[in-house]
Amino acid sequence: MTRSHRWYGLLAWLASCAPNAPAQHAAAGPAATEAAAPAESGAGSATPSGSASAPAPAPSSNEAGEIELDSSDDLDADIAALSKATASGAERKPESKPSEFAGRDIVYRVTPQGLVIEVGGIHLRPEAKAVKEAGGTYAVQLVLTAESFDERQYWLAKPAGGPLAVAGKIEAAAGKKQRFTDQKRGEAEQEVVRAGEPRKFKQRWPGKGQPKLRSGQTLTLEIGLWGVHADSEQERAVKRLFELKLVGADPPQAVISPPTLDWGS
Repeated sequence: MTRSHRWYGLLAWLASCAPNAPAQHAAAGPAATEAAAPAESGAGSATPSGSASAPAPAPSSNEAGEIELDSSDDLDADIAALSKATASGAERKPESKPSEFAGRDIVYRVTPQGLVIEVGGIHLRPEAKAVKEAGGTYAVQLVLTAESFDERQYWLAKPAGGPLAVAGKIEAAAGKKQRFTDQKRGEAEQEVVRAGEPRKFKQRWPGKGQPKLRSGQTLTLEIGLWGVHADSEQERAVKRLFELKLVGADPPQAVISPPTLDWGS
């Protein structure tokens, strides 16, 4: 074969191969994409949980010391409406986790009718009315409304003085401070609290053996529960329920609030 014949044959072979080249690359494209996908997926799964692409955990809506504002104007005075509104939230709680009051979060809601406290499956609404007695000293009438909202029965321990454990201090204008505590007297009765049946408990301060508030002095009451439990649970005390402040002046006005940082000081 001559040299011209060899070049002619080579050029003919190249011409026949050239149209197939793009088709081969096009066929290889999807295969390459599919092969790359697992690699990208694997890289994504290895992203550290603390990276910016990882979703941030939702904050607990049930932290210790959390205050939620409720601007509702139609909350009934016996907190039945609030108990009904939060019953569905109680149903979402894990059934496998027992309800314990030691270390349990307490939720405070400020409503037009006053402070409402959520402890476990109970709503508690404290009220206070300050009065000036004939001898010139001041006293406080406490009322606690309790109602279950998780369809369980609860019991409040009620010794001779009432279900509220009341301690606190009296401060004079000169800065002199007098602290006092409460003593549990007698065998405590068990008062039942059910859903849809608000119970009212009344208790008066000063109790037996406690000092009296005089004009110009400031009273701070630190109020808890002697004991509370649901069904077959162990009874536990609630030491920090709410705080009350009253100045010995006319007219006397008692102010209820959640526990403050200077509790016990």
